[in-house]
Amino acid sequence: MNKFYRVLSVVSLTLSVAFWSCRGDQGPQGPAGPTGPAGQNGTNGTNGTNGTNGTNGKDGNANVKGTEVTVKVADWKTVDAAGIGTGATGKTGAYSVTDANVKATMFVIAFVKVGTQFVALPRVIIKETDGATEQVNFGYETGKVTFYYSSQTAAIGGIKAYAPQTDLTFSYVTVEKTVGQAMQNEGVNLRSRDAVMTYLQEHKY
Repeated sequence: MNKFYRVLSVVSLTLSVAFWSCRGDQGPQGPAGPTGPAGQNGTNGTNGTNGTNGTNGKDGNANVKGTEVTVKVADWKTVDAAGIGTGATGKTGAYSVTDANVKATMFVIAFVKVGTQFVALPRVIIKETDGATEQVNFGYETGKVTFYYSSQTAAIGGIKAYAPQTDLTFSYVTVEKTVGQAMQNEGVNLRSRDAVMTYLQEHKY
């Protein structure tokens, strides 16, 4: 019996040695397996809330029109200016603006920009030292507003000019005559552009 066990142990040991001695090196890595199916898309997020509506702007004045125009030095034309009461004529510089809003029922207020502010027309400057003058004025008729300019370097024998030395910017407001009369009745300073525009913004016709 003991001999049998010894024989069996020897056989087992022999087989183990044979197994380990016959094992080769590790083979190369096999190819990657196929890609799995794509996952499902996630659900859409909820819509955001709508923004609040802005406040309504103030209504404009249908019977009021404000216009601003810059006149270049070269755009002035020398024209005859009719005298008043004498029939005599003189010379002046003129520039006309076509405006269909100027009708028989309309009233026009005009200003010229001096530095950073608008000054009401007509504007006449007389130099105290030698009497030199500069005049800027305007007139209007159906469909047209005309600006006028003239200057003289001295009261007597001075050089006359019918165009300014720099570009001039004008602003004029066209309103119904009834609105202009209302402003006069309420004491609005028609020679102040700010006063005129403030009144028109506060009163709707």
